[in-house]
Amino acid sequence: MGKRNILPPLTPEQVVELHDELLANADRLLTAALDMLESGSLGLARSLAILGLEESGKAIAIHERRREIAYEDEGSAFVDSRLELLWSNHQSKLALAYDFLVREEFWFGTGPSDPETNRAWLGEVEAWTREHNELKQRGFYVDVDAQTGILSPESAADEQSLREVIGHVHQIGWQLRLGEHIVAKQQEEFVRATPPASEEEIARLRDAVSGFAGMDASEVDRMCEEMRAGKPAGVLNNDAYRLRLPEPGANPFLNLGRRGYEAETRELFQLAEQLGLNHSRDEAGE
Repeated sequence: MGKRNILPPLTPEQVVELHDELLANADRLLTAALDMLESGSLGLARSLAILGLEESGKAIAIHERRREIAYEDEGSAFVDSRLELLWSNHQSKLALAYDFLVREEFWFGTGPSDPETNRAWLGEVEAWTREHNELKQRGFYVDVDAQTGILSPESAADEQSLREVIGHVHQIGWQLRLGEHIVAKQQEEFVRATPPASEEEIARLRDAVSGFAGMDASEVDRMCEEMRAGKPAGVLNNDAYRLRLPEPGANPFLNLGRRGYEAETRELFQLAEQLGLNHSRDEAGE
């Protein structure tokens, strides 16, 4: 019997390094999957993509734990029972990545995320969560089936759907980096007290939102009452583990080209090219 994959206790520095390494390895596996796809090795491409998705699931789990631990008792262990169970379970890692892609919590576009639409095109990923061992092996071995005959790795997947799935899974690293900033900003706002608003400020809000079509009157009343009451400062714990915003004045492009930031680097360079900015990738170590 193989040794069980057990996650040991982690220091704050190890958590950050682990997250970076997981994202770097996921990106490497998915890039290799695309290379295999271009060469016609569909089964091998899918096997590598499944491995990349598993690594992405582990990175998502680390991100979620860093968010959660801020609201737990001071001194709580970072590696909890849920993280321990997920670490040694292939299906749990794939299911977490699948749910992350369906919810699209940290993505942005011209409209809000549509989980049902996402679920429709992620059907292949859902199948991966149920048949991961068999599908991974299909990419490496020739087999024989009583009904269908010889099964070769090259015939193990549909090229177009696989290409689309790999492209979306490749975005997980970028979404997680966006999520780090979003969650850290939300938590910073949580600890900031808000004084009660004046009646003049409340009246201005009511006037501003009263013209919105579909705005329920009870919702406007609730917003006004929250402004009237103000908000006490929240308390966050386990500062060394939780997500933090960069220091004021920090270089926003500091992480370009760094290990674990491959997806972010790729997306920002694509955005720069779309905007006609001609910065050399050599500056980011690419």
